[in-house]
Amino acid sequence: MKMDDDFIESNDLDWFASFSDGYLAHFTSGGTNLIPEKVKCCLESYEIVYNYFANLKGNYEFEIIEENLPHFDDSTKRNQYISSFIDAAAKGLFSYNRNFNDGRYFLIAKPLNPLLLNDLPENISNKLNELPKGMQSGKKYITEIE
Repeated sequence: MKMDDDFIESNDLDWFASFSDGYLAHFTSGGTNLIPEKVKCCLESYEIVYNYFANLKGNYEFEIIEENLPHFDDSTKRNQYISSFIDAAAKGLFSYNRNFNDGRYFLIAKPLNPLLLNDLPENISNKLNELPKGMQSGKKYITEIE
């Protein structure tokens, strides 16, 4: 079943993709419909991939991209904001959030030793969106997702 616009726009979806160099990325949609067609096309495939990464153990070292973080008045709000991005980076994924002002995705956290597409089971790797050819992993801002 294809995701409809109401579902997409009422959920902050976590979706996953591979870079052309074989590294992996996590994105949060922020309730926007700016997600790849391959993700939108099949809710069942989305759920399989989402559940795989949700249940993956996080044992990778990571770095937070401090210059990309918004300003927070206190550490509690900051920690709440970055928790899902840290979780993804600890699983070996470059983790991006959506900027509502300019439409770009921006890097929040990155693994120091990333997980590779070849490390995934085939039933997961073949469901991932592929980012445009030549796009380097760890790029601080992403404007093209297909």
